[in-house]
Amino acid sequence: NIVIGSDLKKTYITEKLEKIGIKINYNQVKENITEDIDLFVYSSAIEKDNPEYQMASQLKINSLHRSEYLNQLLKNKKVIAITGSSGKTTTTTLTGIALNKIGIQSNLITGGWITNIDSNTIWNDSEIVVLEADESDGSLLNYQTTIGLITDLAVDVNINTSKFKNTPLQDLSNKLKEIYLEFIDKIKQNNGSLIISNDLELQKFVEDKDLPISAIFGNDSKHQSDYPYFFYEDLIQYEHNGYPFLKFRVRFSYKDKVEDLGMVELRTIGKYNAFNYLAAASIVFVLTQDLKYIKQMNQISSSFPFAKRRFEILLNEIINGKRLIVIDDYAHNPKKITSLMKNLNTVYSNYQRIAVFQPHRYTRTLMFWDKLGKSFFDLDQLIILPIYEAGEKPIPQVDSLNLTKLIKNQSNNINKIQYLESFQETISFLINQISNRDSLVVFIGAGNITNLAESFAKRLSISYIS
Repeated sequence: NIVIGSDLKKTYITEKLEKIGIKINYNQVKENITEDIDLFVYSSAIEKDNPEYQMASQLKINSLHRSEYLNQLLKNKKVIAITGSSGKTTTTTLTGIALNKIGIQSNLITGGWITNIDSNTIWNDSEIVVLEADESDGSLLNYQTTIGLITDLAVDVNINTSKFKNTPLQDLSNKLKEIYLEFIDKIKQNNGSLIISNDLELQKFVEDKDLPISAIFGNDSKHQSDYPYFFYEDLIQYEHNGYPFLKFRVRFSYKDKVEDLGMVELRTIGKYNAFNYLAAASIVFVLTQDLKYIKQMNQISSSFPFAKRRFEILLNEIINGKRLIVIDDYAHNPKKITSLMKNLNTVYSNYQRIAVFQPHRYTRTLMFWDKLGKSFFDLDQLIILPIYEAGEKPIPQVDSLNLTKLIKNQSNNINKIQYLESFQETISFLINQISNRDSLVVFIGAGNITNLAESFAKRLSISYIS
């Protein structure tokens, strides 16, 4: 078989594909699609007016969404699908890595790039597949799920996709819940299991419904559950030599039984990652029905990697006698940004904290407009960049200049907020902010701000460290 692909620009991933012999076209034009192609696979980023998509339709080439094609590859596999607007990439990564480390061979397919394996997949002969299933485009419905996990019901969807197109903003939550009910119904049809968090909205959603719930996870030690319940206690987070550490105790309760499963140490930040870890532990338990595997998992937890751009430290060095940390983080909605702000203030309270934010998509920025105004706080400086378009057309009044004004009016405890137009201008400005204090610069967003983060870290390495 011959595989070719296309993208709008060269990336680290496309370069890796080219190195193994896959041809990549960087201009998405109809001439790339010829009648000798047997199958055309597209992602949710591809609209129906895309020239390649249109040519594939014109030539009557068999066309499948990537999730539909993936489902074909997973035929006869035991699919563990993890979904929800928060934590699904990290939970999927932790689950797949943990299972393989404790001796349960599993495949892994996630949307994030995993640092220590330099890939987003693990593929072997196992019948088990741990999969990140996307609710934002409704494609989670395209898999034959055996074990499904829902982290939350928060709305962060792509309103350009067929499942949500033409849905009024005020109706998106109900539309998403309909999709989750369909997802759960498919699990029931497969005689599968459902795992949910103790998120209040999610708990209310499942109330009085006949659901195949096999476990619940959360942070409330007093939560009353008729199901196996995993929760954490004694959580502390701190930094040592600039690196973050998160420690907590995992406990398990079921009926009248409460058991201590041991301490966990993760090299990351945030209570939300304790939450993600419990989600992964819940999956391991439902799969194995044996707590010994959770205890094994906890004992080796400090070795678990995380996906790139999830509080990824690009630079941690002493420059002119003071520590400077550069971080790349994927937070792109108010819930994730708020969590990031809280944890920065907890772990790096003695540092000068500078955040650089690139809003992602006009539609997403509009959807979260009011909440974004209050998502940033407790910073020395905040820089807002132009919106990353992701192929979308501008929406009147939805721009970063207006967003900067909104944040200035609504934010709390930020010394300076400003809008900067370009990456180069931002780097020049940040270079001048290196002070006589330990400093942390965090780049926030789901777009190409990651390139800015890497460029800034590289510039510092060349100028001050080499």
